[in-house]
Amino acid sequence: MEVRKAFRRAAFSKGVAFVITVLTAFILGAGTLAASGQVKDARAAEAVQLTYTKWFSPHFPTMTGVVGGDIVGTFGGDVLSRTLIANGQIGQLEARYEVIAVDPSQSFTALVQGKQNNETHTAVLNGVVISGFLTGERVHAEYQVISCTQAPNHVCFQGTIRVN
Repeated sequence: MEVRKAFRRAAFSKGVAFVITVLTAFILGAGTLAASGQVKDARAAEAVQLTYTKWFSPHFPTMTGVVGGDIVGTFGGDVLSRTLIANGQIGQLEARYEVIAVDPSQSFTALVQGKQNNETHTAVLNGVVISGFLTGERVHAEYQVISCTQAPNHVCFQGTIRVN
């Protein structure tokens, strides 16, 4: 009887050892595969932070500018709609933001909407990346209206874009 119990324990231990070995090999193999770049970049877990300055050029609604931070390049886009509410104090906006990165694989286009407060000269916009790098990820943009020399009318919009 003792021999049978000992044999079952040995068989169970060998089975457990086999499962642990297989799982370890799987985990190590997945790590190697991820390190080799064959697994999609998991940037969704990390936010991509950009700074930007934009202005209208040659005139409204076409925007141009520069971006920096996690992605370096130029900024482009268009205001798709603008509606003034609250006696003109608030502008309800919808825009297409295009980040043209120095590294083309990091370029993307986002559709954003939100409000610009014309008293505080600040805005908050939210949206989604609709094409390019990080397609489908959420976008949060904030800016303030500043005076600048780049724009023909000396009005620029400086802020941050967060993608995650």
